[in-house]
Amino acid sequence: MRFGKTAWICLLAVMLVIPITVKAQTPTQTPAQAQAPAAEVIPEAEIRQAIDQYIDRFKAMDLDLFMTVFSKQAVENRMFPYADMREAYGRTFKNSNQILYFLNILGIQSYTNSAFVNGYYEIIQTTKPDNEFKVYKGNIQWELVREEGALKILRLNHGTVM
Repeated sequence: MRFGKTAWICLLAVMLVIPITVKAQTPTQTPAQAQAPAAEVIPEAEIRQAIDQYIDRFKAMDLDLFMTVFSKQAVENRMFPYADMREAYGRTFKNSNQILYFLNILGIQSYTNSAFVNGYYEIIQTTKPDNEFKVYKGNIQWELVREEGALKILRLNHGTVM
């Protein structure tokens, strides 16, 4: 038994004298990665310019020009794909004498290749042929993505408040 206690004491002494080290493994960087700058987020000014372009083209009621602000994969209100959007906006423009669009941007979140914008909108439409006024207003959100160097609307969600 005496030999057992001595062996345990020696083992404990060795463990205290020689620390057990564990080295964390970290991925190595190539020289190109070490020198590459971190990707920057989309500037707020560029995001605001894309939203302004959307509004200006909406008010101009030029369907072909207006649809260029959207990605071909765009979806409106989680259910209308690009082709359906084009048809609906075409009817709106065809039945309008004038459209006024007012926007209050409440928030912008910017990332490296996308951005989210939310706000409150009000649209005043003068309809054909009787110049009737219609007012649409409510919350609106855009998801913008960079496609071929330009910001395009990928998702547009809005609701109306009467």
